[in-house]
Amino acid sequence: MESDFFYLIKKPKENNVKSPLLFLLHGFGSNEQDLFSFSNYLREDVTIVSLRAPITLYPNSFAWYNIYYSGNVKSYDKEYAKLIKNKLINEMNYFTKKYNCDPERITVIGFSQGAILGHAIAQSSNIKNLIALSGYVDKDLVTFDNMNKTSIYISHGTDDDVIPFKDSFETNMILDENNIDYEYKSFKQGHGVNNNNLESFIGWLNDKY
Repeated sequence: MESDFFYLIKKPKENNVKSPLLFLLHGFGSNEQDLFSFSNYLREDVTIVSLRAPITLYPNSFAWYNIYYSGNVKSYDKEYAKLIKNKLINEMNYFTKKYNCDPERITVIGFSQGAILGHAIAQSSNIKNLIALSGYVDKDLVTFDNMNKTSIYISHGTDDDVIPFKDSFETNMILDENNIDYEYKSFKQGHGVNNNNLESFIGWLNDKY
């Protein structure tokens, strides 16, 4: 069996013990190279996998699921998004076995569309940690099946003009209503990750692998 996705991987320096596994899920229109730059700041005893989304938009630009616009109304392919969520959960099992990783120490870092999927994955699997950057909680994708408590870090830029800060912040109520704990941070930035945001989530994750 091989992975259904193209991916980049950074293996730990020591391979004699089961390492934590960290998945990177890029945003709409980006690619696997984008978040892989975070690997320079992450611990060296972690297996890091950065996946490329399956839908090609144009050269070096990919999406996890299609987004549609009709005037000012935005929609997306919900059925395919649910399919991708389940596929990604299966991929975690594949990489855990293939690279001798610890199935109880899986972290997902997602940006934008990758963060939206990250929220859905966290509540339908037993991943240990989720870092959701510049995304939101989508009530149509999230089902609260996870009996194990995932540690969750959420951040957003106050000047984000792609996924507005207010709209994203309000979706955290879905987590509140389901008694899901999380840490929330806002930063003076647009739709991206500035140095303060980077240092914040790297520090948060450091003792949680």
